[in-house]
Amino acid sequence: MAGGGGKPQNIFTMLRKGGTTSEPKEVFNWRLWFAVVSFGIMGAARGIDEGLISGTFGSKQFQSMLHLNPKDEETFANIKGNVSAMVQIGSVLGAGM
Repeated sequence: MAGGGGKPQNIFTMLRKGGTTSEPKEVFNWRLWFAVVSFGIMGAARGIDEGLISGTFGSKQFQSMLHLNPKDEETFANIKGNVSAMVQIGSVLGAGM
C-alpha cells in the first residue's frame, strides 16, 4: 500500500481551473500564498544572517578587531554564542519594524 493516499495534485492547475478537488476554494486563496512566500523569504534572510555571522566570526581579522583572544575553546564558544544570539535578536527586531 502506497503512503500519501493518492495521485499528487498540481496546485497551479487547480488554481487555474477553479479548484477541482474536494478541498474548499478558500484553501487556495491569495492570503495563504502571501503568508507562505513571506515566511519563506524571512526564513531565508535569517539563514543568511546566521551564515554571515558564522563566516565573519571565523575570520582572524574580526577576532583581532574585537580583541578576542580566549584562553580555551569553551570561552571562545561562549563568546561566539553570545554574538550569534545578539545577531538573532537584531534580526527579530528588524523584522518587526
